[in-house]
Amino acid sequence: MATQWTAWLPALGLLAALALLAWGVQWLRRRQLATGGGAGAALRVTAQLMVGPQQRVVVVELDGPGGAVQLTLGVTPQHVRTLHVAPLGRTAAAPTPATPRYAEVARALADAGTRREPRA
Repeated sequence: MATQWTAWLPALGLLAALALLAWGVQWLRRRQLATGGGAGAALRVTAQLMVGPQQRVVVVELDGPGGAVQLTLGVTPQHVRTLHVAPLGRTAAAPTPATPRYAEVARALADAGTRREPRA
């Protein structure tokens, strides 16, 4: 009887080795995904701010099919809400002109020669 059981020992050893290999591959994949590793990471948390004991505002960059997008999310234990969506990679709009200094405005009004009194 003992010789029949030992005949199965190599097959059981191979089965155990394959199960251990499958578990190891799964553990490595979970570990790599948890750290955000990999060159093709499609989601990156760029900033987060705690606004309460369990509330956060999170800025996430996402590589989507339409291009890179930056999402601003409000995160609570019950909900995740999109607060703002901005496409990345576009150039900024033309800068607004600088606000004139007080001295320049006062000089321009004095040169105009008209004095305006407030009405009572």
